Amino acid sequence: MAQKPNWILICAAAVICLIIGILIGRYGISNDKEDVSLPKAKMSATLMEEISASNIGEYLKYLSSIPNLAGTPQDLEVASWVRDRFIEGGLDEVQLVPYKVLLSYPDMSNPNQVSLLDSSGKVNFTTSGRQTPLFSSEEFSPLVQPNFNAYSANGTVEGELVYANYGRKQDFEYLKSIGIDIRGRIVIARYGAIFRGNIVKSAEDGGALGVILFSDPKDFAPEGRKSVYPNTTRLPGMAVQSGSVLLGYGDPLTPLYPALEGAYRLPEAEAPLPKIPVQPIGYDEAEILLRSISTENPAPEDWQGGLNATYFLGSKFIQRKWSVRLQVRMTHKLATAYNTIGILYGREEPDRYVLIGNHMDSWTLGGIDPASGTSVLVEMARTFGNIKEKSGWRPRRTLMFCGWGAEEYGMIGSYEWAEEHAKVLIQRAVAYINVDSAMEGNYTLKSQTVPSLYSAIREAAKMVPNPNPAEVKAGRKTVFDTWLWANPDLNDPTQPRVGNLGSGSDYTVFSHVLGVPSVDLYYDYQEKAGSYPLYHTLYETYHVVANLMDPGFQFHLAVARLMTELTLDLSESMVLPFDVVSYAHFLERDLDKIESRYTNLAANNGATFEYFRKAVAHFRNSTEYFTDIILPRLDTSNPLAVRKINDQLMQLERGLVDPHGLPGRPEFNHIVFAPSSVDKYSSDTFAGLVDLFKTVGNQTEVEQPNTWRQIKQHLSAISFLIGAAADSLREGF
Repeated sequence: MAQKPNWILICAAAVICLIIGILIGRYGISNDKEDVSLPKAKMSATLMEEISASNIGEYLKYLSSIPNLAGTPQDLEVASWVRDRFIEGGLDEVQLVPYKVLLSYPDMSNPNQVSLLDSSGKVNFTTSGRQTPLFSSEEFSPLVQPNFNAYSANGTVEGELVYANYGRKQDFEYLKSIGIDIRGRIVIARYGAIFRGNIVKSAEDGGALGVILFSDPKDFAPEGRKSVYPNTTRLPGMAVQSGSVLLGYGDPLTPLYPALEGAYRLPEAEAPLPKIPVQPIGYDEAEILLRSISTENPAPEDWQGGLNATYFLGSKFIQRKWSVRLQVRMTHKLATAYNTIGILYGREEPDRYVLIGNHMDSWTLGGIDPASGTSVLVEMARTFGNIKEKSGWRPRRTLMFCGWGAEEYGMIGSYEWAEEHAKVLIQRAVAYINVDSAMEGNYTLKSQTVPSLYSAIREAAKMVPNPNPAEVKAGRKTVFDTWLWANPDLNDPTQPRVGNLGSGSDYTVFSHVLGVPSVDLYYDYQEKAGSYPLYHTLYETYHVVANLMDPGFQFHLAVARLMTELTLDLSESMVLPFDVVSYAHFLERDLDKIESRYTNLAANNGATFEYFRKAVAHFRNSTEYFTDIILPRLDTSNPLAVRKINDQLMQLERGLVDPHGLPGRPEFNHIVFAPSSVDKYSSDTFAGLVDLFKTVGNQTEVEQPNTWRQIKQHLSAISFLIGAAADSLREGF
């Protein structure tokens, strides 16, 4: 008698075969180039080889050929060009994202002017309002804007002149201490120490009528006026640094929320814009004004500059009853700025995003800022997309290549986009890598990031060949080697120094608002001035980059390779390369500094660092346990276990974000890293607390009690958030 078939076994076998078939169909390598996985080291070598210096040079030549001011037709042209390159490069999805925002423009036919008037009101000297073309054909473009500071107030003011050095808070305090009053007078100050908007804010708060800004040759042309552009990268006398004087971030009319269609917009009169006129001039023009000031109040030695004149403070002129007239004609209007977003979806974790960004807009030709960075971004996108097209390989996680609009005005494009997508980014963003100007010089790498990424950026730099033949000849074969030699870390001389993030570029909203671990990097120059000499001038041309700074574009290639290596590490590593113990060490060092500075003051007023110290100790214990115990026993064959660990690593930075914002600064949420309140470009650690201690030190006894309540509350908030972040690394609840 024949046995009855075992239908249970037959059905089970059929189901198994079906599952195997589905898996083969989903994950098998086929002729239509479906997803494949390659060893990370092999993919690193493939990507490094694919990146092309000549492509970067070609992109830069185009990008620096036309002025590209945000909100103009040229702005849309460049954003569309980047979109087309992303599509050609093989990215999966490309978006052109518009935002209607408040931008600021000068009068093309009637430039802003600074004039020197005699006692009868006759004009003895007037600034030109424009920069003189010197070399490259594109400098003659009729699309080049007159010299201006965006968001300056309109108006004509007239008065005596006061020289305020770099316009820092301490400079204005010095003037006040020796009896020089800026009220009802015009301030002239030099670029190079702090953000220009902070200069204007201090002058406005002190009662000044207006501000004139200039770049001093001591900082930007130290070899003299004959050794300048177009023969060198130094600043010529007619060069003028344009730039925004907005202290806020994002669209001024939609603070904290995206500038979407239908969004509520503040009346312009209520927006946080300067209330006094501001105008930048060249140092040839500044010399005429400074030489006209009375000699009765000589400036201190460290206030002297490189002009052919002794600097005096003012406010009177040599000629009796002379004055300066400042005329500013600006139009503030709603205009459309564009972001270009290109996406390459990940093969295993498509809902985890590594973002790489650069802004596309410039004040004039922008050969350095931003075209050097835009060229690198476009070549990176082409490289990753091309490898995907040829081999089918995709990174483990999704890559998002982001070209930002209207960065120069106040990081507007990145802010509006991040505000619109904040909920998704908080949940899914792994990290943000920023390149503004890929190259400001050819001396060494410079990077700013959060402590958990110190190791990742240093390891990536070890993988990139040194672009400087002289350095290679000296035995420094990699980017890391020169970086370590040129700028060792003071706390650990065996490692190169990594700085803290300020707020000078598009990483600001990701790091300081959303808590997304962020990196900013570029090749720097040796001098310690506030910016490279030709910054934001007409003379940021293709010529200066291709012939004077980086012939052959090898330094640009090095930056592209470094960013690519870091991107690969963040997107392809099974376990995210975040060093949480380094974060603990950083918190300990900076708490030591703050406590040594303020502990007696705090104790005398009933405040204590005790719980702050306990929270940091708890954070260190948690990071060490996580690194030494939890990570080594991770079952990497279990995708859910790997996902859990990566989520903990990714969310640690978010744990240091206070949704209520910092005291008096609700626009910033990160309790550890935020821009300085007196210099938008630089960073203060525990900025909210530092600001409160500085404030209480300058208050009367009547004002102090409320500030001490704020200090105690913020100390409590810091202690809680650091402790909560530490708890997020635990295995259980």
